[in-house]
Amino acid sequence: MKKVNDIADSVVINAGEKKDIVKCLNQIKSTDDYLYTHSVNVSLLSMLLGKWIGLDSKDIEKLVQAGLLHDIGKVKVSPEILNKPGKLTEEEYEEIKKHTVYGYRILEKEKDISKDICTAVLMHHEREDGSGYPVGIKGDKIHKYAKILAVADIYDAMTSNRVYKGRESAFQVFRMMEQEAIGKLDIKVVNALLNNLASYYIGDFARLNNGQVCEIVYINPWHVSRPIVRVDGNYIDLLNKTELIIEEIL
Repeated sequence: MKKVNDIADSVVINAGEKKDIVKCLNQIKSTDDYLYTHSVNVSLLSMLLGKWIGLDSKDIEKLVQAGLLHDIGKVKVSPEILNKPGKLTEEEYEEIKKHTVYGYRILEKEKDISKDICTAVLMHHEREDGSGYPVGIKGDKIHKYAKILAVADIYDAMTSNRVYKGRESAFQVFRMMEQEAIGKLDIKVVNALLNNLASYYIGDFARLNNGQVCEIVYINPWHVSRPIVRVDGNYIDLLNKTELIIEEIL
């Protein structure tokens, strides 16, 4: 726990400018050790989300630790399953799903770890409509930290390269969250991500699905996945050009 606390303290103390954190998240994805970098990324994202929804400093500290530890149960899952490049069998998927319980059992033995952190690790795959695991609980029965971890976990997983699936652009993930997250994820946390994180990409360059390079110049607050971009001096509102999507942030 001393190592975990040292990393968590470093995350909080060195948070600094949030835009730097977003840049760091994009850069760190190029490393090979997915489980480690994913845990660090989820910790950073959870910290930002916690601040954006107004949690106090004690909650933020616990949330950072929960982010670092949320997938610790995967050490009990076979590497052959975790790193399988193809589709998992039903049995393999059921084994992967056990990582939340494995993680809870590992952490509950440590007297220095808060019960809130243990519970968040156990519940970070639960969903608002009861469609999650391991128990299938709903709404207010899900710990507030777990609701935040769920959003951070999905965002980072989808924007990272994994052995079985390439990364999506941030704006493709924003679109998925706008369309599919309602009813499954806490809408307050989703909105905190969409309304805050997207704005950090203003001024960045991206590649559209037609191959053109564009500059992101304006985020539509009602449709953050469809910004206004500039291509060769011309402005394009992606809300009106539905055939175009941002494929990659450069």
